[in-house]
Amino acid sequence: MKKITLSENCFGPDVEVDDESLFMHEYDNRNPNLIYKLQEKLINELILVQNNLSLSDWYKISEIIVENSLEFEYDTKNSKTYEKCDDCGNSNHKFIYIKK
Repeated sequence: MKKITLSENCFGPDVEVDDESLFMHEYDNRNPNLIYKLQEKLINELILVQNNLSLSDWYKISEIIVENSLEFEYDTKNSKTYEKCDDCGNSNHKFIYIKK
């Protein structure tokens, strides 16, 4: 991969990998396998930088996984949202997802 372009327009966000958009519109004649390969290139780049990722980055990645996977189920019994912390001011939480 030589180039990543991030853009946003009237149709929402877009990502281009080596000048190929991940967006497939209804009149797109490209093979869906091409899009898969572009996505795979991005995932491979993520693996290359995994040691440079912050805990905040890993949180976002984990959110993406649990929000898009049919394999993880939200554990309502053990998950918690706490009152606003007097020390830091954050509304703390503990969201638990169990793999089926």
